[in-house]
Amino acid sequence: MTTPIFALIIGIDSYKSGSIWNLHSCVDDAERIRRWLLHDLDVPKDQIRLLSDSQASKNNIEDTFMEHLVNNPSIQRDDPILIYFAGHGSRLSAPKDWYPGIRKPRTVEVLCTYDFDSKDEHGRISGISDRSMNAMLRELAAVKGDNITLILDCCFTPFQTPENLRERSRTRWTPPSRARSEDLWRGLWPGARALPQHSQFGFLEPCPTTHVVVAACSPGHIATEGKEGGRLTANLLYAFSNLTLHRTTYAQLLDHLNHHAGEGQHFVCLGKNKSRVIFNDVPFTVDRQFLSVTSGRGRDLRIEAGKIHGIMEGTEISLHVHNYNCSKNPAFSVAVVLKVYPTWSLARVKPQSQDVQVPRCSWGRIARWNNPKPFRVKLKSSVASLTRVWKLKKDIPLDSTRTLKSSGMTVERVEHAKQADISLTVYRRDVVVERNDSSIVGKLGERVVRIEDTSPIKVINDAARFNLHLQTNNPEKPLENATRMEVYSIDADTLSKVGGNLLRDGRAVIHCNYNPIFTVILTNTSKYDLWPYIVSMDPNTYATHMIYPHPEEEEQYAPLPAGGILEIAANWPEPEGDWHSRKHRRGHSGFLKVYFVSASVHLNMFEQSARPPSALGFPSRSSMFMDAASTTSSIHTLVHVWDTILTHVSFVPGFGSSS
Repeated sequence: MTTPIFALIIGIDSYKSGSIWNLHSCVDDAERIRRWLLHDLDVPKDQIRLLSDSQASKNNIEDTFMEHLVNNPSIQRDDPILIYFAGHGSRLSAPKDWYPGIRKPRTVEVLCTYDFDSKDEHGRISGISDRSMNAMLRELAAVKGDNITLILDCCFTPFQTPENLRERSRTRWTPPSRARSEDLWRGLWPGARALPQHSQFGFLEPCPTTHVVVAACSPGHIATEGKEGGRLTANLLYAFSNLTLHRTTYAQLLDHLNHHAGEGQHFVCLGKNKSRVIFNDVPFTVDRQFLSVTSGRGRDLRIEAGKIHGIMEGTEISLHVHNYNCSKNPAFSVAVVLKVYPTWSLARVKPQSQDVQVPRCSWGRIARWNNPKPFRVKLKSSVASLTRVWKLKKDIPLDSTRTLKSSGMTVERVEHAKQADISLTVYRRDVVVERNDSSIVGKLGERVVRIEDTSPIKVINDAARFNLHLQTNNPEKPLENATRMEVYSIDADTLSKVGGNLLRDGRAVIHCNYNPIFTVILTNTSKYDLWPYIVSMDPNTYATHMIYPHPEEEEQYAPLPAGGILEIAANWPEPEGDWHSRKHRRGHSGFLKVYFVSASVHLNMFEQSARPPSALGFPSRSSMFMDAASTTSSIHTLVHVWDTILTHVSFVPGFGSSS
């Protein structure tokens, strides 16, 4: 799942003007902030714009601000926006009439762009003034909302004390050498000219309404850098890795920073919204891979996942205090599944964790599936990927099994392609997958697929979990003769069902000119009231999505009662524009898997690949706990019946009926 954060990151070490003392770690700091966004918050690369050294000229920063932030149609109102600056700050004498009605000499704070103090055809470059930046932020907030964070790892007005002078070589501040007051008027942001400047607080206005600012120090003090980088940035990244961010406000973050920073630099956080959770809570969505866990008598735990989810005896589950993405969440214990029921499992904390106190309600994540047959992989490299594949081969030695940390799947690397479930050829950005699994190739006929802009370890994880869920079924087939599935085309203009049942011998060919839409009709002739779940499984990308019901919905009453019929309009989930790119090709194929269950269950853990953010969730406190002594007599165990129907579907451009 990707995060809708958009960032403009600026880091400047080397300045154009020879009169400016160059810095040493601003570019590295900017890169570290970028990596934090990419790897810890799952922000897509194209949502981050990094400008370093000569790229960070005044004009380029302002142009990028407009193009990447203000005029970016991908940014929805109230999406989080981060603007980060690491470099020199400075101050110039205010020109005449800069502060209307004030005659006493004042100064203006500026961010030193790469070309600060250098000359162009109009005069000297005066950087970006506080007046310009405040006007830019007002324009941004007017169209994108006030979920804006401004981080400034620099200083503007340090006192020239002996202590500060000793730190001069490490201070992110420079005095202007040639820029003058009149240059401020020439460089002023156009939108700021009509707004009189009354505030004399510079970048540290006491309560800005458009954004929250986190600054390296208060006026008169210095912002320094060392081996670890800028002190503000180093402390921020340390805090980000050690705090549960989904419940940390900006004000609490500041308290943490100053508490751990010790003596010296004192960080500042200002803004009307500083009592908000960081980024207004937007990145911290529910991770659907977590399972609800309830503790009972003794050391027994009820895990809300069972046979239908692919759980087996011996499966290991790490226990956590919350289920949010992008927020520190270490495991406090590990449990092992002892007995598996259709929709839930009985587990017990591992002996070495017996002294750990398990809360009444917590969350679990599969640490090891205990799949009896390892997922077998053959690795191949291209010239551009020799190093990457060498590292991967080192992590997964030949003819030995490894449990992958991110998925919990057991995999084995083999020498020959004929031994493997998949063979991977790794290129610079893409991975080519050659599949040998007859359950997929035999039905789809597509042995080789290319997956773009991904990593080999992600493909292995996704493919292993995909195969596990594809092959999981109930061998007893209790509902085989009591449930039926039909598939029909939908008229794209009227959204009404047309033609006859397209499902024949486990396969349906659906013709459509626009989005791949269709209708599924489910019939239940059993004695059970059933909850149906429809999952799309795309073997071309290993993406798995819940089509019905919506992941945020939970049906209180069975949608498919005994003797009932349920009609569901469905849409095959694909990335935007993907269907249109396939229009003139031979089509697209995948699987529809329908789960019939005699109770409401959560199957959201099947989700793979990006999905829109979900609402936050909490452990279910309504679950009845059943320990080993009570399971045999519990009605909740006896009546849970489940079965599946697996269908191969093909989408073909052009409207018509299938033969």
